[in-house]
Amino acid sequence: MLMDFKTSELIKKYWEADTSLQEEEQLKRELLSATNETDWEEEKALFAHFKQAKEAELDDSFDQALLAEIDSRETAGTRQVQWTDYFKQYYKIAAAVVVLLVSGMLYQQQQKEVVVEDTFDNPEVAYAELKKQLLIVSRYLNKGQQTVSELNNLSKVPSELKDFAKMSEASEGLEMLSEMNVEN
Repeated sequence: MLMDFKTSELIKKYWEADTSLQEEEQLKRELLSATNETDWEEEKALFAHFKQAKEAELDDSFDQALLAEIDSRETAGTRQVQWTDYFKQYYKIAAAVVVLLVSGMLYQQQQKEVVVEDTFDNPEVAYAELKKQLLIVSRYLNKGQQTVSELNNLSKVPSELKDFAKMSEASEGLEMLSEMNVEN
């Protein structure tokens, strides 16, 4: 019972990474020599795995298989790298850099060309010119408004066509009345 309590405390410290090397060794010995199969199964399996992995070694067949693989790749032929293959991957990057540099230079040149100048020295003349330009804009807007009203009139056409259809129905009714108005 005391051994179980001490082992559970060591396991708790182990999972919190607070054990010393001596405590870890003591925990490994206790878990591997414990007779209770149900207690601490995961920890037992973990320490058994560590022990097995530590003892694992490669045999001569591994070395032979590795050397055979290396020989088969060497005899398969070597690939010659050409300069075009080497630089092919860099063509796209170089083209993108050139495009960026040219567009940057064009943008910079365009910024230098834009210079804001005051075109009027006299404020009265500037006001008169502004008034003239606003009148021109007003005329264009009025023409546009007139066009929109004409389009609205076109939307009324279907209702007027219905009125014509009613007139044809009325004429049929008049024909029936004229037939009834036969003189006796």
